[in-house]
Order: sequence, then structure tokens, then C-alpha cells
Amino acid sequence: MKGTISDEIEVNVPANVAWELYGTLHLSRFIVQELPTLLNKVDVIEGDGSTGTVLKITFPEGTPGIPYFKERFNIVDDEKRYKQSQVIEGGYVDLGYTFYGIKFEVNEKDENSCITKFTVSYEVEDVKLASHAFTMVEPLQTVIRSAKTYLTDKTHN
Repeated sequence: MKGTISDEIEVNVPANVAWELYGTLHLSRFIVQELPTLLNKVDVIEGDGSTGTVLKITFPEGTPGIPYFKERFNIVDDEKRYKQSQVIEGGYVDLGYTFYGIKFEVNEKDENSCITKFTVSYEVEDVKLASHAFTMVEPLQTVIRSAKTYLTDKTHN
């Protein structure tokens, strides 16, 4: 079974400002600092945040399910402002997903605002596992809402 789930939010900052967070390793650091209940640690295994970068993402101790996953940035396009990554080890792969990927996009609305969007794509053979995909989206929704507040406060203060 294949599926996608996405969500988006309008942010009152220029698209290039939002991309400075979403398009770099700063996003992982932001999540660890601002949302420590979501992520405990992010280690850069390989790369500098560009295409091919591999991260090891560790969840806080006591998080049910999966202790960590490794993610590879398959595409980082600064011009089009989108980043596509895939879990390559641990995490949802260990739970039985044959594919789990996340795409972040920053689309300009006008010169002072943009739409940030994420899309989760997954493939799984066990249909029962597909129902978990919706709960996996909640942390990403928390990230884009927190990032909106962070970016708006940073830009307007």
C-alpha cells in the first residue's frame, strides 16, 4: 500500500528567510533545541546539509516504538526551495515500511509571506501499519507550527 499525507501553513516571512531554516541543517538543531520532547539528538553522519547528507536522529529516552532512524537527503534544491529525504535505517523501516520519505517545501506567496509544506510518502505491505502513518504526521505538524512562531518572532522583533 502506498500513501501520502501533507500539511501546510502560511508564514509571514519572506520565502528565503523560511528556507534558511528548512533548507539547512539548522532545522534539525531547531527541533532538538525548541522541541526536545520530539528529538533528543541529531548527528551528521555524512555531508553538510546538501544532497547526499545522512543524519542519525535519536528520539528522547522513553519514547515508545523506535529509538532512532537514519535519514538521507535525496534532493536539496535551494533554487526551488524543496528538500526530499528518506529513512534508510531504523525508524519506520524497522517497523515494516518499505519506503518512508519526507518532502519540505517553501513556496513564496508574496514578498513578505510564504507557505511551508511537508509531504510524507510511504509504502507498506501490511495494511495495518498504514494506519500509523497519520500519527507519524503529528510531530511534523508540531514542527511547522513551532517553526512559524520562531521565524515570525525572529523576523518581526
